[in-house]
Parts: sequence; C-alpha cells; structure tokens
Amino acid sequence: MDYSVYPKLRAIYSFLPTSEDIESLLRAEGVSDFRNRFEKTPFLKRFPLLDNDLEGYLKMIPFSLARIVRKQIPGASAFFFDAYIKGYELRDIKDIINGGEGFFIDELRDRSFDMESLDDYMQKGLWEECWNLAFSKYKERSNKIDIEVALDQCYYSYFLKEIRNLPYEEINGTEEFLLILINFKNRLWLYRLKQFYNLQDFEIKRFLIPKGEVYENFAMDEGISEDVFIREFGSICYWDFKFRMYSMRSILAFFFFLSLKINKILSIYRGKLLSLDRERFKEIWGELYVGS
Repeated sequence: MDYSVYPKLRAIYSFLPTSEDIESLLRAEGVSDFRNRFEKTPFLKRFPLLDNDLEGYLKMIPFSLARIVRKQIPGASAFFFDAYIKGYELRDIKDIINGGEGFFIDELRDRSFDMESLDDYMQKGLWEECWNLAFSKYKERSNKIDIEVALDQCYYSYFLKEIRNLPYEEINGTEEFLLILINFKNRLWLYRLKQFYNLQDFEIKRFLIPKGEVYENFAMDEGISEDVFIREFGSICYWDFKFRMYSMRSILAFFFFLSLKINKILSIYRGKLLSLDRERFKEIWGELYVGS
C-alpha cells in the first residue's frame, strides 16, 4: 500500500537529534546548559517548545504525532495503527499501578486513581478480562508485577491479531517486525528475572509474552540489558524505516525509533537534574547510541 504519510515522516526524521547532538547534551554542565544546547538543535524548529515543561513536552511528541498520522492512514490499516496507539494507554495504566499518574489518555490524566478506582476504569474493552484475572491475584498477593505481566501479554496478543486489518501483502512483514519487538521485550524480562530476581527456568516462563522464538527457547537465552535493547532494536528500526519504504512496517519502525531517541534525551535530562556528570551517567545508563 502506498502510504502518503511516509515522505512526511522522512522529513520529520531529518530534524531528529543526531549522535553529535546527543553527545553535546551529555557534555552539558547542568540543566541550564542542557536546555541551551537542546534549544539549538533542529528538533525544536520542527517541534517548538510551548512551555517550560521539557519532560512533558518530550513525552507527548510521539503520541501527538501518532494521532495525526492515524488520520492519514487509509482504509482498515488505520484500525491496525489504533493498536499501536493503544500502547500509550498501557503506559498510563502501568504508571498508575506504580503510584504515578496518567499522562496520555484524558480519562486517566484528569483523575486521581488508586487500585480500586483503576479497577472501575478497567471494566471495559480490551483490558477487562486480563485485568480481572490479574487483579484477583493482586488482591491475594499484593504483587503488582502480576498485573503488569498480564497487561503486557494481553496487549501484544491484541497487537498481533490486529494485523488482520492490513492488506495481504503487508501482513507477513509487519508480523515479523512485531515478533522482533516481542523477542526483545522477552529478552529484557529474561535479563531482569535472571540477574536481579535469580528465578529458575520453570518460574520464568509465566512472565514472558507467549509469542516468538525467545519464548519458545527462553532457557537458552540470558537476556539483554536496557542499553543493548536500545542499541540493537534501534538499529533495526532505523534500517526498516529507511529501506522498507511506504509500508506499515516502516511507519511502526519510525515511531519506535522516535521513542528511543526521545527516551535517550529524557534520560540525559533526568541525569542533569540529578547533577550526574557524563561518565557517571554512562556508568548508570550505559551507552545510548543508535544509528542517526
């Protein structure tokens, strides 16, 4: 399918921070210097900063752009893209579960939630069945990770099913991309579960998204750290966006690449708020470079 929005995304890509921009932000001496350097990047020419809430501004860019792009995607393919956008609601729900607030979805942003009031919100649509099963376990064990795992499994199963809305010639390529993403997500979980929780193989499988090669062969995989995920998955997104042109796969790759770029900038900004120098930042967060 010929997605006319693709050239517009290529134009936006040209404004994204380069590796040199990221390196410059790492060298910033404090928050004020960071903001001064960031304001000189081409990124702000394309996405002007409207207020002083730099973190909120950065977080909102992929979501706002996705809603604009959704209106320009033709036919039933737009319903598939809705599944991508649904991931922002999942992020809000997880933030609320962990004591934060909603950010992207109006119904979640404009209210204060505890677990009981969130339970009321979840009694509809995609989340209802998996939420009710997980929430009943939570009430027995007070373990929030049970809920997060169940929601992840529910979301990615839904995301894969919505591929049916794409034209036939796009189904295999888009499914392959999503399975690559799921494999990376499972490898992240494997790393955390083995390194920090010291779980045995028989305990691990229930935490994974039940799709893909890593799930089927998890005992043979040690997992990957966050910085490895950023570098390796970012490289795949970069290649797919550049070379699988005018496809839904390339559009998804752009949005994941954009989110990785913005998360890097946010990580550096948060580091400056904590007065971390460049070397200490890299020690904590690792190398955050992907192809520019």
